[in-house]
Formats: sequence, structure tokens, C-alpha cells
Amino acid sequence: MYGTRRTVLLTSTMLATKSNTQLSNYYSGPEVPIPDIQNHLAQFEGGCFDLNMDDNSGIATLCINHYEKRNAISGKMMVDLDNAVTRLESWQSGKGVLMYGSNSTFCSGADLNFVHKTSNPDDGFQMSCFMHSVLNRFEKLPFVTVALIEGSGALGGGAELAVACDFRLMMENAKGIGFVHSRMGIVPAWGGATRLASLVGYRTALDLLTTARITDPKEALKIGLIDDIISSGDSVKAAMEWLSLRTKYAREVVQATKSIVCNARRMHHEDSLSEERRLFASLWGGPANQQALMQNIKHKI
Repeated sequence: MYGTRRTVLLTSTMLATKSNTQLSNYYSGPEVPIPDIQNHLAQFEGGCFDLNMDDNSGIATLCINHYEKRNAISGKMMVDLDNAVTRLESWQSGKGVLMYGSNSTFCSGADLNFVHKTSNPDDGFQMSCFMHSVLNRFEKLPFVTVALIEGSGALGGGAELAVACDFRLMMENAKGIGFVHSRMGIVPAWGGATRLASLVGYRTALDLLTTARITDPKEALKIGLIDDIISSGDSVKAAMEWLSLRTKYAREVVQATKSIVCNARRMHHEDSLSEERRLFASLWGGPANQQALMQNIKHKI
């Protein structure tokens, strides 16, 4: 009887899944190699991502630079971001990355010129695959990453960039964060819905996505969408100081810590524990540990 009931339940689940797929549009086109997508996206010019890596501090700045379009993201900028992540992946001195926008604003989403020229399911799927790959790699960097949200805020794709960072800071006079995709007749394309649900929970994520409202700094802080509000002043300097507090220890310790926490979110529990043991062992008795022991740091807290 148990076997029969289990079969019925499984059949019902499969039918429900199939039914849900039939109720909505579902793209079933082919996968395209990432290099081919990269070449295609590079044709849509405008703006850039400016990466600066400081070996002394171990902190990099990644500036979204398309100020005449409120830092909207073109196809070429997506390729720039991919190239920046590639450089960061091989940066031995790195501990942190600050992502911010030029002209004191963050990012207004995708460049509408790019959108109009690629407004079909094939191009949409390819762009989505490419940005999923780029932001997954960015998310897994062994550095503490922070988004600084200013001006007109982080809207659409800008909100998706923001939630790919470990932390989000917002100026008190910023417009806010808005997953406004529904207003445009779409859903997030760059992994933003999945990251949002992980960040604020299922119900809050569903509410933000279906209302497409823009959350101001106070609400964003209350629901855990951002981590701090910066008052007036030099926003980039304040954000760098905020990040510096989280990157002040030895490079190898910061990188291992980020990797452990990232693994805990992505891996099976036992696999994450296994990685944590090995990362710990690599630091035990190492230079940073030996220096702390010689200085008797534990008892100076």
C-alpha cells in the first residue's frame, strides 16, 4: 500500500510540475557556448566597468561607468564585467571589492538601446546565461564584496548586481533598491530572484518582485536587503572604511573566511564541513597564526 501511495504522490507531483510549465511561457532553445555569447554581446557598445586593484590595501574598486545613461548596462559592459572578474580571480593580494557607480548613482538596469536590439527569446536566454556565469563567479571570489548604492539607486539589473555582493550600503538620500522587472513585463535575468529569496526569504522576495516597488533606505535596512545606511559626506571613502573593517586581518585569513561562508551556502552540509577543516588546517601554525601567538593577541581583547 505504501508503495502505491508513494507512486501516486510522485505521479501527482510530476503532473503538477508539467502543468505549471504548460501554464507559463518556457524557453526550450539550445545552450550556446559562453565565448560565442561574449562575442555577440561585445557588439553592443556603450559605457564600461573600471577596475582598480590596490595591492597595498588588498581592496579593489569596480566602477560602473555609463554616467550619461545612469550607469545602465550595455552588452559591452557585460563583457567588461566578465573580464574584470577574470582579473580578480587571479589577484593574489585581494581581500575586498567595492562596487559603485560613477557620478554618484549606482545602476539603472540594462541599457535600453541594448534591450531594443536584443528583444527576442534567443538573445535574452544567451544574455541571461552569460550574466549568470559572470555573477556566479563574482559571488564566489574569495574577497568580501560590497555594493555602494547612491543617487537614483539600484533598479532592475542594478538590483541584481547589488544582491550578487556580500553586503550592500546605501546613502540615506538614495532612491532605493527596486526589482522593477514586472513593470517591464519580465522577471530577473541575472540570478537576482534566486539571490533575493536567499537574502530576505521567500515571502519578502515574492512581495518585492510582484509589487515591483522601490524600497527606500529605511525599509531596505529593516528587511535585511541592505546592511547599513551612510549619511552625507564622501560616500566612496565611507564605504571603503566600512569594507576595511571587514578586511583588516591577514589576506589568507580573509580569503579563507569568505570561502568557508560561501561554501556553507552552496554546498551540502558535510561537504562544507570537509572544506572548512582543510581551510582551517592550512592556516593553523601559518604566519598569521604564529604572529598572533607571539603577540599574545587573544588575551589583549
